This record gives sequence, C-alpha cells and structure tokens, in this order.
Amino acid sequence: MDTVNTEPENKTPEKEERRNRFLVIIIIILILLLGILGWQYWNERQTVVEKVKLVEVDNYKKDSVTQDLISLQAQYASLKTNNKDIQDQLNSKKDSITILMQQAEKYKNDPYIIAQLRKETKTLRLIMQGFVHTIDSLNTLNQQLTTERNAAVTSLNEEKKTTNELKKEKGELQDKVVQGSVLQATGISADGIFLRFGRKEVSTSRAAKTEKIKVQFTLAANRIAQSGNKTIYIRVISPQAKELSKTTDESSIFNFEGSKGFYAGTETIDYTNQEMSLSVYCESSIGFIPGKYIIKIYADQAEIGETTLSLK
Repeated sequence: MDTVNTEPENKTPEKEERRNRFLVIIIIILILLLGILGWQYWNERQTVVEKVKLVEVDNYKKDSVTQDLISLQAQYASLKTNNKDIQDQLNSKKDSITILMQQAEKYKNDPYIIAQLRKETKTLRLIMQGFVHTIDSLNTLNQQLTTERNAAVTSLNEEKKTTNELKKEKGELQDKVVQGSVLQATGISADGIFLRFGRKEVSTSRAAKTEKIKVQFTLAANRIAQSGNKTIYIRVISPQAKELSKTTDESSIFNFEGSKGFYAGTETIDYTNQEMSLSVYCESSIGFIPGKYIIKIYADQAEIGETTLSLK
C-alpha cells in the first residue's frame, strides 16, 4: 500500500510544471495578440488621421482656389482701357473666371479637378500680368499722345488766333482801302434854275419857275481810288418822298448800295485821281413843287455826298 501511494505524489510537480508552461505560452500568445491589435489600432488611427488631413488639405485647396479666383476676378475688374480689343479680351477672361468658380464649387470633393483649376488660375494670373503691362504701356503712350495733342491743339489755336487777327487786320485794312477808295464830293450846292429867253441860265428859289435843279460839287483827289471812266448819278427825292427822274422807265434806274432807284441827273467823267469840279443838271418828268428836296450824289454804287434844296 505504501508503494502505490508514493507514485502519484512524484508525478504532481511535473503536471504542475506543464501547466505553468502552458500558462506562460498562453500569456505570451495573449501578449503577442495584444501587441498585434495595438499595432493595428495605431496603424488604423494613423490612416484615419492622414485621411482627415488629406480631406482638410483638399478642402483648403478648394477654398484657396475659390479665394484666388475671387481675388483674380476683382483684379481683372479693376483693369480699365479704352482699347476695344483689349477690353473684349478682359471681359472674356472674367467670364472664364466665373466658370472656374462654378466648377470649384461643383467639384469641391474632386482633388484632380481642384488641382486643374489651380493651374488654370495661375495661367489666368500670368495672363492678367501681361494685360497690366500692356495697359500701362498704352496708358503711358496715351498720356504722351494726349500731351502732344494738347500741345498741338494749343499751337493750332494760337496759329488760328494769329491767323484770325491777321484776317481781321487785313479785313480792316481792306475796309479802310475800300472806304478810302470811295470818292468824296465836297462843296456841294444845289439851285433851281430856268432858262431866260431859252438861253440864259437863271437861278430861282420858286418851284413854279424851276425847270431843272443844278447840282455843283467838287470830287476830292484820291490816290487809291481806281481811275478811269466813272458815272456820277444824282438822286433827287421830292417833298412827297418821290424819286424824280427824266423818264419813268428803266432807262432812268441805277444800282446803289445793293438797291435800285431812279436818278434825276447823271454825268460820265474820266477820273484821274485829281480834284475835279462838276455841275450836273437834274430833271423831273412831273415838274417841281414847293418844299424841301433831298439830293444825294453816287459814284461806284456808293453815296459820296448829300445836300438839300428848298423851293417856294
């Protein structure tokens, strides 16, 4: 009995050792599993973090592109030019920016399209810089041209002013020449006359006896007047404001100062720019009546003298 009881007691430590080893193995396996799970958790967490960062970066890129486009659109809008071709190109680029902004909003979650939009934005910015340079050059050129034009206009205005002054002076001189070339009748007198016994000329102040009006005057010397044949006309206006003439047809009509009228007497002379005394007889087809007569002398269609005559 003692031998039988001793054997089981010798085997107990071995079983205990095997059990301990098994436990150690289980613990090691658990530790390894925990390590693996921990590594997987950390790896997954890093992946999630990276994805979050990528999403944040993509959102930033999308927002950044949108802001760049808004800024670029404002810069394009600030560019002004009077050149129609360039302004049309600027308007076209502004339309392009509007389309890109719409695409940035529509494809905000597509990194590839956002990247393409960023490239387009950079290209449009480079193009804008070219426009800025061109417009600055044109503005500088326009300023130069404006300055030159203003100088030319000022010079032209000064020349016009000088020309107008010269024309005015020339016109005044011409007027003076014209005025100076008009003959002048001086020492004018008028008398009613009749012929006694048909031959002797007698002065009278009585209208009933007056057969003609004798007008005497002196043509002053005038060096600038045109010499040669000149016709002197005497216009007589009666107290009844009628023009007297020898006849009442066109043969007694003459032109003066843009008008026409009847003359009562005329004389053609050869004027030599020297002083000349004249006597011209005036007739009336209706006779003479008492009252005051106005007598005007004309040469070269201009009035050169005037006097009056009163008959009783």
